[in-house]
Order: sequence, then C-alpha cells, then structure tokens
Amino acid sequence: MSADREMKKGRPVLMEKLPLKNGLILEFWDESRHLVGDRWYVGVRAVVAVDIPDEADGDLVVEHLAVLREKLGNRIYFKLLEERNFIPENEVEELKEELKEVFVRNSVNYLSHPDFPRRFLLMKSEEAYRKKLMGPEYLERFLKDLTGPGST
Repeated sequence: MSADREMKKGRPVLMEKLPLKNGLILEFWDESRHLVGDRWYVGVRAVVAVDIPDEADGDLVVEHLAVLREKLGNRIYFKLLEERNFIPENEVEELKEELKEVFVRNSVNYLSHPDFPRRFLLMKSEEAYRKKLMGPEYLERFLKDLTGPGST
C-alpha cells in the first residue's frame, strides 16, 4: 500500500531512519492527515527504541525495570510529536521536512549521547514503578507514552 493511502487511512508512515552515534536509530513517522478542503494536520513524530536490559547494572533497579518489561516487552520508546494544524496542502511537504530538520538540529546530540539509553531507562523505570504503586490506571496511562509507533 502506498504512503499516500496509508496517510489517508490515518496510519503513521515511516519517513526516514537515521543511525545515531550511540548505536540507536532515530525514526521519523509522518502522522499527517487531511482535514477539510485544502487544509491538513501535519504531524511528524520522532521515535527512538531503547532496549530494556536483561540485568540491571549501575543505578538501574531490577524491580523498576521489571515493571516496564512485564507490560511492554523488551523495549521502550522515546517519542516526540511536532504538529501543526490547518496547513495549506501546498505547504505540507515543506513543513514536514522543516519539522524534521529542527528536531535533528535541536535533539540529535542529546539522543546520540552514550548515556542516553541508560538515563532514559532510569528515569522511565523509576516513574513506572511510582505509577504502579499509585494504581493500575496510573501505570497504564503512563505506559502508553512508551509504546512503539502506531501503538498510541
């Protein structure tokens, strides 16, 4: 199925993959959709998958990682959505490229840092553990933000 047809059905379409210096892959997903007339919602989501290690080392806590692994499997996702509404059709492609370029310029150094995966896991696993203690509804709401593209 073509990317245009996928976009019209409201499914995210993979735009590009960029390898990062730390071995992770930055993906850009197009979530744009037609609104009305010649107007569009333009959404570009940046996604980086981070594997959950089998064993905790350093400041990672086994019980905290277990909360993530039990609900999400062996990886979590960093995601950031840049979006604009009511964009004229003739500006959609240019805006998508601009959103990607701005993200790369502002965030690739952060995501490429060798400690990014560990720090991201540490922060999200601690927060997931706290949400679990608050109740299952809090944990489920929190975990939605850590799922892969197309899962949200």
